[in-house]
Amino acid sequence: MKNRYLSHIPCHRKVKGAASIEMAIVFMLIFSLFYGIISYAIPLILGAAYQQLSAEVLRKSVSTSDIYLYRADTADDKIDNILIEAETLSQKIIADSWLPEKWTYRCEGYGDNVLSVSADGSEWKACVRHAKPTAIMPVISLLGFEIPQLPDEIKGEASLRIR
Repeated sequence: MKNRYLSHIPCHRKVKGAASIEMAIVFMLIFSLFYGIISYAIPLILGAAYQQLSAEVLRKSVSTSDIYLYRADTADDKIDNILIEAETLSQKIIADSWLPEKWTYRCEGYGDNVLSVSADGSEWKACVRHAKPTAIMPVISLLGFEIPQLPDEIKGEASLRIR
């Protein structure tokens, strides 16, 4: 038995708001998918950038032949200046990189330097990190999920052993 009051109403008037509700749901899904892709790609790209920057800093810092003379416990002024010049060069390389200065922090265990040298001068290390990845890419909470789930820090470290 047909309802006589609804039979004269066209079908498109009965479901007027269903399309907008479906569109809102689809938009939320597509937006969260797009945001997830972008928010996971940025930290991965930054991780590669920090790794490349630390490798470049180390490569340029040890590019002189004077590094074979370096020994941390030697009191010679020329040898002491080798590390100072290498650190100055590394600071210049970081300043010339495409990363903003606010995004480059020193790693723990390196003091105020980017470079670290072993006591006998046989191992050189460079480290650059970002302490707060959430400052770059804010985390949103959607239906109980946090997008993206970022690490505590993004770090690039390079080491070189000289014999």
